[in-house]
Amino acid sequence: MERSDKRDIKSLLWALKPLINLSGSMPLPFVTTFLFVALDEGKGVNSYARAVGVHRSAMSRNLHALGDRARNGGPGLGLVTVDPHPTGPGRSQVHLTAKGRMLTKEVLKQLRRSHARRLQRPPNRDNRQDRSA
Repeated sequence: MERSDKRDIKSLLWALKPLINLSGSMPLPFVTTFLFVALDEGKGVNSYARAVGVHRSAMSRNLHALGDRARNGGPGLGLVTVDPHPTGPGRSQVHLTAKGRMLTKEVLKQLRRSHARRLQRPPNRDNRQDRSA
């Protein structure tokens, strides 16, 4: 793996660190769901399910875990709310909570910090020849 690839992976890990710190181990489907909601709030469960490429029931489970209450009845993460749609009976809208917004800002802050560090580094001046030739 090239150095630049490793730096990119490291940047991604640092950006996601606030999500990891939130619950100890947040499953990737929860992370993906959270990021899709942060990217485009106000959509319904079906829209997010299509965007992520999962069944509606799986998206609903992910959103409940990210909300107030997990499906096992335990506490959720409190990052999103799933509210009834104001004009569409049987439809819903998903929004970030204040906690979800703060977490989004922290993820973006980490990502920007990592990007700024990368821009401050001098270019890699590796004069070694490619040994694969």
